[in-house]
Amino acid sequence: MTDEEIVRYVMSFLGGGFAVAVGNWVYSTLSSSRQREVEHLMAQLQTLYGPLYYFTQQNEKLFELCGQFDTAYTKEFVSKEWSQDLQTQAAVKKDADATIELSNQYVRRVVANNERVMETLEKGWHLVDCDDVDELATFQVDFTRFKTEVNGPLKAPYMVYKALGDISYMRPAMIERVKQKVHAKEARLRELRRPWWKCAG
Repeated sequence: MTDEEIVRYVMSFLGGGFAVAVGNWVYSTLSSSRQREVEHLMAQLQTLYGPLYYFTQQNEKLFELCGQFDTAYTKEFVSKEWSQDLQTQAAVKKDADATIELSNQYVRRVVANNERVMETLEKGWHLVDCDDVDELATFQVDFTRFKTEVNGPLKAPYMVYKALGDISYMRPAMIERVKQKVHAKEARLRELRRPWWKCAG
């Protein structure tokens, strides 16, 4: 039974002016609760989950683009048998290097996006849902490792570094989780903004 159905049931049971007074009080309380939830969802979407969605979706598309570059690179430069002529080899190497550099530029955009994701998390951490803490904290560790171990000098011996595992630019699980949360919060917001008599129907 929904909150609104409870209100209607109580009003019909008690009847008269008393029921109206109680009904108004209950409805006011429910309305205030709904408004607080709306405000919290709005803050989450505007300050945290909305910006995260923007950057994670862009990263997802950039990863797809880099994958297409890798496939094209393999097809054009690895799978083919090229002449051993020095001039041909030089031309092929130049084209291959240009393709790699182009793909790397898109990866650098991912890194720039991740900088913004870190800023967003640091400013809006108080708005993170409890069940998202582990996933978002994992991203923060990955990003910190990237800044330290990839962009900075290698701190540990190579074998120790390898034992720690790969550093992810952004894990697919995080991209999917942010997407799901944004869609769920938008749906809940639409539900809360509907007139109560429609929500109860």
